Amino acid sequence: MYKKALIDAGLTQKQVDVYIACLEAGPSKVPEIARAAQIKRTTAYGVIDELVAMGLMQSSYKGKKKLYEAQDPAIILSMLETKKKRVAELLPELSMLFVTHHVRPKIAFFEGREGVRKIYDDVLECKSKQIKQIARVRQHNEAVGDAFIKEFIRKRIARGIMTRVLHPKSGDLYTNERGMEDPKLKRQVRYLPPNVFYAAMIMIYDNKVAMVSTKEENFGFIIESKEFSNTLGAYFDFMWGLGSREPDFGA
Repeated sequence: MYKKALIDAGLTQKQVDVYIACLEAGPSKVPEIARAAQIKRTTAYGVIDELVAMGLMQSSYKGKKKLYEAQDPAIILSMLETKKKRVAELLPELSMLFVTHHVRPKIAFFEGREGVRKIYDDVLECKSKQIKQIARVRQHNEAVGDAFIKEFIRKRIARGIMTRVLHPKSGDLYTNERGMEDPKLKRQVRYLPPNVFYAAMIMIYDNKVAMVSTKEENFGFIIESKEFSNTLGAYFDFMWGLGSREPDFGA
């Protein structure tokens, strides 16, 4: 059973046979290991080199004799944790590749306050951990509720999601909690003339664009499309470059 478990952990059949043979025999020469593992001596040399590279075997000398000895099996757990960590680090990029080539463009509509709030649940699942937002704080609060937005911000920060926000330069709310730049809240802000803002909120993330209307129209949607999100993202970046770093409090 433990041979199968080692194979499931990622070792080949020959690696398992050689490793088990060394565990049972202790420090041994290559011909002895090959006989115990029931493989050719020439094959054993290559397999032993693989196990040494993995940290599962180690060589030593007894006089002029070169011996090989199996290392603590606990190393296998460390190997698996390392592999798991590497896969976890690559997963966002792999997921983006999957979405790019396997997910067809689609659109989903949401109506009413409770419906619109579901958009924010989707945003919190963004794999890139980056959101581009175009927002009017007053209308945003009215559309989904100030308490709900505060909780959304808390969850976003907890998940390590960074946001860049375009706000109106004047006529909106400007506090440390909302509408102002704050590294602790993982938020960067630029300000543009108020006449370019109409929707309560637009969010660009992964391959998606979400829009939340004002309270008057009371609806929202998510468009999932690489071309559309890239286009809106490019417009956002252009406007970001034009924005100022401070609002006009006197207006």
